[in-house]
Amino acid sequence: MRVRYEGGILVQDALKEVILDPARKTPGSVVSHGHMDHLTSGGIMTPQTVEVLKVRRGGTGQPVPYGKEIELNGFRVVLKDAGHVFGSAMVRVDDLLYTGDFNPEGGATCGKAHPEFVRELIVDATYGRPGYNFPPKHDVEADLLTWLEMELAQGPVALGGYEFGKSQELIALVNRLGVEVAVADKIADLADLYGPYGIKLRYRRLSTLTEAERSDPRVYILPPGWLRPPLDDSVSWLGSIRLRTAYVSGWCAFFDYTRQYGLDAQFPLSDHGDFEDVMAFIEACR
Repeated sequence: MRVRYEGGILVQDALKEVILDPARKTPGSVVSHGHMDHLTSGGIMTPQTVEVLKVRRGGTGQPVPYGKEIELNGFRVVLKDAGHVFGSAMVRVDDLLYTGDFNPEGGATCGKAHPEFVRELIVDATYGRPGYNFPPKHDVEADLLTWLEMELAQGPVALGGYEFGKSQELIALVNRLGVEVAVADKIADLADLYGPYGIKLRYRRLSTLTEAERSDPRVYILPPGWLRPPLDDSVSWLGSIRLRTAYVSGWCAFFDYTRQYGLDAQFPLSDHGDFEDVMAFIEACR
């Protein structure tokens, strides 16, 4: 079996070949998940990712549920939960495993990535550099919830997170507090997909708030770029209310965004595995 990058991860064996996470629409390919740097039409993907694709790109793909073995271009292919975001998948091709973005710890809106005993392993490691380690997730979540409770006593709070994956995890986390959550409509469009898969999230769309409600204590969940002006005209009112702001990303463990972007806080919560997770996963796949 030969593997190389050619507009995607190209796996070849004799006259057979399949491409994983292609850069453009490729029939007979496999797409690991719904983040824009991986998301293309025409391939095999989980049913959840098909729904995400429809919303984000207006495209479609061939749905294959987790754990179902199919024959694809002469290979045996199985999708396994990657624990990264809703619908994310690792891809097993015969005795090769491609992780895509993965997280052995998982999250509130997805399962966990489990090692597979394979002969060949291709790891997508966003935090694969030595020293890229996160504090314990439960500690970060506790710190975030404590900060929210303190700030909500004074007024509304805004959290910035990627519109797919991170924002829905934040909705699930903030739902623990029992306070109202309002989210950007494009975040809601994606969160709406979770319910039919048994993941219940409670939120309102920004577009449903009346002018009188906008300054009420609640948690806003927004794309990171919305935490600071200039804002799109449709949400320019966010700049006129007193908001405490925080950015939520794994990169917050290594870089200070508060001073750079004028934020009040940041929290290193990631949907990826860190360096230690990656090394342990590789060892467990041997």
